[in-house]
Amino acid sequence: MNILSMNGELRVERLNEWLDTMGDTVTPLQDESEVRIGVEEADARKLVMKLLRVYRNLSVNSGDCPPATALDMHHHIHTGDASPIMLKRRRQAQTEDKGIEDKVNQMLNAGVIEEGNGAWGFPKCGFGWITGR
Repeated sequence: MNILSMNGELRVERLNEWLDTMGDTVTPLQDESEVRIGVEEADARKLVMKLLRVYRNLSVNSGDCPPATALDMHHHIHTGDASPIMLKRRRQAQTEDKGIEDKVNQMLNAGVIEEGNGAWGFPKCGFGWITGR
């Protein structure tokens, strides 16, 4: 807990009060006995566990790939006036196509990626005339 002793302005009492107003700090996590936080000091461990309990939705594995978070995150790469570079499609065995399609759909449904048809986009299926898509 070096964060708490950095400048001395953050008081443990104030932090506890703030965490209590944020949400449920009492109900144990599903696998709380297995949580390894690297802190052996009882007071510091209690404080970290309260923080994890308040933000329990961030650590729940919902089966998404990669795991979804409760935060509304957006990522944008500004390319300016640069032109897109056309790369050859990476080849994979036909037996891998189904698995790749499933993972792409899983990421689409989780909101990790989104469909697009711009010049910088990468086609979900490069050979639409073969697959009929």
